Amino acid sequence: MSTQRWKGKDALSTGLIAGAALCLDRLSKGWAAGPALQSPMVAIPGVLRWRYAENTGAAFSFLRDAGALLWAPTALIIGAALIWLIRHPACGGWMRVGLSLLIGGGLGNLIDRIAFGYVIDFIEVLFVRFAIFNVADIAVVCGVGCMMIGILRTEGKARGFVSR
Repeated sequence: MSTQRWKGKDALSTGLIAGAALCLDRLSKGWAAGPALQSPMVAIPGVLRWRYAENTGAAFSFLRDAGALLWAPTALIIGAALIWLIRHPACGGWMRVGLSLLIGGGLGNLIDRIAFGYVIDFIEVLFVRFAIFNVADIAVVCGVGCMMIGILRTEGKARGFVSR
């Protein structure tokens, strides 16, 4: 465990990033579940469409209707991310942003799973056959990407490949 303490600015930045991801997710899902998307709406022709969907599974509807088998690991991952941030207050910016996005996005989908038994999805890419997803999913994927950059930068610094 690090001997440094979690500073107020660390908690504030984590809370702001996670909170922003969560708020954007909740607001967008509220819009998608309302009257606006009673029928699909093209946002960018040939590229993007808004289409309301209820996903009872994980990514790509994997483990459909699995209930607690889906939300319990999500809650554990969110908890582990928070604990890691608290125990490693000196983690780099990329790692902090990544974990914060993971927490905010994870909470957005966890709220859906517990409240409704499904996750509200509404973003559909038209130029490739892909799953319908939501803002929380985007936050989680971007968060993992940021964490990977943070890990690569840390490893690169440790091996002398990346300048400090």
